[in-house]
Amino acid sequence: MRGRKKAAMKPSSSSCRQGVLGHQPTANRCKFFQLPRRTIFDIFSRLPINTLFHCRCVCKRFLHFISDPEFARLQLLRSPLCILIKTMPLQNASKRLQLAQVEANGANFQVTKMNFTPKSNIPTCDISHMNACNGLLCLVGAEKDYSFYVCNPILGEFITIQPPYKGRHRGSLWGLGYSAVTNQYKVLQSYYPVIESADRYVMAEIYTIGTGSWRSIGNAPTDTVALPFNAFLNGALHWFPCTPNGSEFIHSFDFDAEQFGTLPPPDHFREEDKKFTNYSRIGVLGGCLFIIYFTNSIRFDIWVMKEYGVRESWTKQFVIENLYPKQGSWEFYEPMVVLNNGEILMLYNNDAVVCYNQKRKNLRGTKFFRTRSQFDAIAYTPCFVSLHNVAKGEQISRMQGTRVYDKPCKEEFQDCAGCGAALDNPGCSFQLLGFPMEL
Repeated sequence: MRGRKKAAMKPSSSSCRQGVLGHQPTANRCKFFQLPRRTIFDIFSRLPINTLFHCRCVCKRFLHFISDPEFARLQLLRSPLCILIKTMPLQNASKRLQLAQVEANGANFQVTKMNFTPKSNIPTCDISHMNACNGLLCLVGAEKDYSFYVCNPILGEFITIQPPYKGRHRGSLWGLGYSAVTNQYKVLQSYYPVIESADRYVMAEIYTIGTGSWRSIGNAPTDTVALPFNAFLNGALHWFPCTPNGSEFIHSFDFDAEQFGTLPPPDHFREEDKKFTNYSRIGVLGGCLFIIYFTNSIRFDIWVMKEYGVRESWTKQFVIENLYPKQGSWEFYEPMVVLNNGEILMLYNNDAVVCYNQKRKNLRGTKFFRTRSQFDAIAYTPCFVSLHNVAKGEQISRMQGTRVYDKPCKEEFQDCAGCGAALDNPGCSFQLLGFPMEL
């Protein structure tokens, strides 16, 4: 009798497989999927990027929601601004780009890091420059290559844009931008049309992603250009010309109108202030254009343009005092992010990230990035915008690491209990998109 009871209680091998590897769909659907579609998007869009990675692997319905272009647009609006760095030159022992999301936790920092590698995220590490716009990253190949790579390192997708002509010199101005009017990403570059010529005039051309061709848009500024940490605002790139005599204007390129322009500095800028533009900085901080104004060697002011394009809207927002002592020459500070506790992260001399406390009026070092050389740093917003939706007609490639990821996401799902969705095989093990998460 006891043996029969024990045998009756023991599940069969087939029912065990159904219970462990995944239940058959039932009539009682998961209540989460009964929510309105936009509500589900709203919930997902508030999750950290690394949590969304895991959600994509839960079931096919989760993957479907997170892959939806409407969700990608909403998540991009809410995604935090991160710091992406590339060492100069790229260290052989570390063929990767490093991404850090920094949040303030009282007097401490909470830092989430990602590594972007050629195997899983980016097409190459043999790059000379990089910039980003609206969740996509643009990499410029080394001089021997001159190709542009536009990619989403989160999804491991990229396209390669070849220069229209070989044997000519590229100018110093280039960048990725986005036109909200046409919903298109564009790549801008300047170039010298003739290599051997006494007249070194500069031209500009633009590549609209999805069209497969470059278009000339006329003359370009002749100044040497270095884009700031965060250059894109209001549909335009912004920069200071790096000229010996400086410039009184903030230069810009509007991707909607495809035109170069200038913006006025604050009214108090004097003629002699032009010479300090080599040490001053411009960029985007808190959704507004800013400019640094040095009042003396140990202090500078951060002026913010509250209303874009309106000269009278310039406001002195921050005063940065007690700078690090000068070693007989000017040093460079570039504001990057204002944390939720009011502290300001700044790039210092391209070899460190420092933090300024407005209440204590002092600087302190950080150890977000441990490098042995100087590095480039840009603003990057991680997102799920797919090139398949914004670069139709282009040859879109995938990283090797994401092709490995596709298999469990598309082929190895089991049935999900109670919701009719497909649950990921719990026995499947793989590294999410190829880059580790660190705290």
